Amino acid sequence: MKDTTQSDLSSRRQAEELLAFIRLSPTAWQAAQQLAGLLSQSGFRPYDSQKPLQSGDRCLVCHGSALFAFSVGQNPLDGGFRLVGAHNDSPGLLVKPNSVVLSEGCLKLSTEVYGGPLMHTWFDRPLALAGRVVLAGSRPLKPETRLVSLERPLLIIPNVAIHMNRTANDGTKVEPQKMLLPVIGLADNRPDKLLERLLAEALDVAPEAILDYDLFLHDTAPGTFLGLEDELIAAPRLDNLGLAYAAASALAGADTKSGVSVVACFDHEEVGSQTRQGAQSLFLRDLLEKIVLSLGGSRRDFFGMLERSFLVSADQAHAVHPNFSEFADATNRPHINGGPVIKRAANRSYTSDAATAAAFQALCSQAGVPCQTFVNRSDLRGGSTVGPVLTEHLPIPSVDVGNPIWAMHSICETGGVADHAAMLVVLRTFFSQE
Repeated sequence: MKDTTQSDLSSRRQAEELLAFIRLSPTAWQAAQQLAGLLSQSGFRPYDSQKPLQSGDRCLVCHGSALFAFSVGQNPLDGGFRLVGAHNDSPGLLVKPNSVVLSEGCLKLSTEVYGGPLMHTWFDRPLALAGRVVLAGSRPLKPETRLVSLERPLLIIPNVAIHMNRTANDGTKVEPQKMLLPVIGLADNRPDKLLERLLAEALDVAPEAILDYDLFLHDTAPGTFLGLEDELIAAPRLDNLGLAYAAASALAGADTKSGVSVVACFDHEEVGSQTRQGAQSLFLRDLLEKIVLSLGGSRRDFFGMLERSFLVSADQAHAVHPNFSEFADATNRPHINGGPVIKRAANRSYTSDAATAAAFQALCSQAGVPCQTFVNRSDLRGGSTVGPVLTEHLPIPSVDVGNPIWAMHSICETGGVADHAAMLVVLRTFFSQE
């Protein structure tokens, strides 16, 4: 057992804050709200594109389930944008419209798979509902939206007993239409407007006022520390709330000396980013140009700032699995608590190249933290992230990085306390560059 140092205590506190954030962020909507609250406490104020900006201004832009924030340094038009792009959505199960099903004396909810979750991890866990509810407004095109979180355990997706499925441990294919219908209660009849009544009670409105909703299932178990030294954290949605939170926290604590530091947390990365809250939209590019105009610059100044900019695309990375080490590359084998990971891919599913990887390595060296590299096995197809999508619209140097975790896209993922602390330091160092 090692002696506890002040650094260890600081890292644990930072991890505790991350776990608390995840607990309060069951969906991307709540995550954006929580990030906005965090930044507001550090002096960030809503951005008004009709008002001028000046050095020292700290602003945020809430775009539904996406969140953007920026800090203006000295002589901003002479510098560039230092951007960190992340996403705050996670794979899961979305409740369908008209979802209540009565079967064998049980009320179930019909769900649709969102993204690419490890579906078998959703069985036999107490589940809750969270998301947003849309209410009638004063005008048809301006309905009222409220966030909702029914925090108490309401649902469960029960497995079939081994006695009835003797081949279950040989590998059972999950059939979403049949098997991912969580039970919400027992009943002889299908009640009318069951979800609307539950939501109305939570929001203190009449059921008739509810026009529609977007509801996700989520695990009710809070994140926790693991390991002999509490060196690990296990939590839902580490991918990618861990790095969305790290980016916002780093910006809040950084001193932007020049240019403009920007955090962009998008929704819908897990389903392709092709929405107005997603990285495929032009929202970020338009926002950057608006910032330049608010600083008194021109479109020519905007293009000049892009030429002096750099993007860190922050999304979690794969750590070598202790029981399945054969899935890792022969020589690039990131380990939990081994430091931030630079992600490389010959097919450009990650934006990192030799020059941008070297730049991030230099940041890690300046921050005093180790750095690792991830490359897929040559015979395994990997994933991607917001980096390649963003650089379609923003032709600037970019590096894809993340923290190493196990069981990515499981309902519960595992990462390292030291890695989260290291990423905070590196991103703060990035934002504080001259």
